[in-house]
Amino acid sequence: MRQALTLAINRPELHQVLNLPAGLPILDVVPTNGQIRRGEIPDPLPYDPERAKRLLDVAGWRDVDKNGVRTRNGKPYRFVVLTVSDEREKAAVYIQAQLRKVGIRMDIQTMDWSGVQAHVTAGTFEAAMVHMNRNFTSPIGLLWLFGPESALGYVNPKVITLFNKGRETLDPDEVDRIHREAMPIFQADLPVTFLYPSIETMVASRRVRGLSSPYHADIVRYMEDLWIEE
Repeated sequence: MRQALTLAINRPELHQVLNLPAGLPILDVVPTNGQIRRGEIPDPLPYDPERAKRLLDVAGWRDVDKNGVRTRNGKPYRFVVLTVSDEREKAAVYIQAQLRKVGIRMDIQTMDWSGVQAHVTAGTFEAAMVHMNRNFTSPIGLLWLFGPESALGYVNPKVITLFNKGRETLDPDEVDRIHREAMPIFQADLPVTFLYPSIETMVASRRVRGLSSPYHADIVRYMEDLWIEE
């Protein structure tokens, strides 16, 4: 189901709807900062609504009444997504229209961020649109999100074992290896659908060299790759 939902969303077009820069990376995995910087990111699932429909059919969710809504055992495929009144609400409206095309009804409930956070932390939600802080690229942050007490309900023993190993090492090459091993698991399970990356504005003197978008735009994160032109 998570693959079907992701396949039904045209993420490059969503970026255009949100007026984001062209060519932003699309992720189905959680890479390290170094892997992001080096572009070592596997290809994400494409926009493929026909494949999404086939997966839904196989799972037993079919438009039996030919009214545009899929059902299984008499229950419509319908859920509520929690979001806040910023660009995420605009994204939710776009996604709502995308899912409708494959026979899924998604209702939108807006509230303040503290309310969304409370529901996500307690696990009392069907779907939620949240920002993943960059700290989640660390094994410790990932264990909070995907560990044995995950609010998302995603528990994969292999993933937990890998990120526990990552928490015990300070070797960046070993952390990269652990993330690479976890990537195919994430792509198969898709515990989350990454919609768009956060966009930040950086201002630097022209003397600072080595900056470029999207992988070398953060002055603090990639300081070891920068130099000052005399």
